[in-house]
Amino acid sequence: MCIVTSTIFTACDIENTGDVSFVTNYAVFEYEDTVVIPLGGTFSPAAIAKEDDNELTVTTTESVNTNIVGIYDVTYSATNSDGFEASAFQKVVVHDPNIVGTDVSGAIQDANNPARTGVISLIEGTTSIFLATDFGFSGTFPVYFQMDGDVISEIPQNYVFGAESVDLTYDPVSMTFTTLINPQGFAYTFEYQ
Repeated sequence: MCIVTSTIFTACDIENTGDVSFVTNYAVFEYEDTVVIPLGGTFSPAAIAKEDDNELTVTTTESVNTNIVGIYDVTYSATNSDGFEASAFQKVVVHDPNIVGTDVSGAIQDANNPARTGVISLIEGTTSIFLATDFGFSGTFPVYFQMDGDVISEIPQNYVFGAESVDLTYDPVSMTFTTLINPQGFAYTFEYQ
C-alpha cells in the first residue's frame, strides 16, 4: 500500500514599513466642562486645542440662547497634523439668578424599584437649576430641571434615548418626584433614600 501526501506552501506579499510604526497625537483641549451664564448674559465659546506644544485651530458648533433658561451643548473640534479630528463637549447652563428654588439635593431611588438610584445636585453658580443623574428608563437618564420655590419645571435640553420632553412634578409634603418621559410614555416616581 502506498500513501501519497503533498504539501503546498504559499506566500503573500507583505507591505514593508521599514520597521517604522505610525503614532499620532490627537488634540488635547483646555476648556471648562460646564459654563454658567445668567439670563441675558453673554456666552463666548472658549477652548484651546494643542498637539504637543503646537496650538491647533478650533471649530465650534453651538446654539446657545442666553435669553432662554436651559442647558445647551457646545462641541469643540480640532484636527491634528496627521488629519485626525478630536472633539470636546461643554455644557452651558443659562439660569435666572432671580429665581431661588427649594434645595432638593440628595440621593434618590425609584419608589417602585429601589435598585434604580440617582443623585440630585444643585448646579454650582445657580440658585435654581438641578441635575438628576437618573429620572427614568432602566439606567442613567439625566435630567436638568428648575425649582422655583417648591415648583419644579422642565427646561430646554437634549435628552438621551430619543426622549423629547419630560413632564415633572414635585410634592413637597411627601418629597417625591414624578416623571413622564415623552413620547415613550414611561412614568416613574422617585423618593429620597
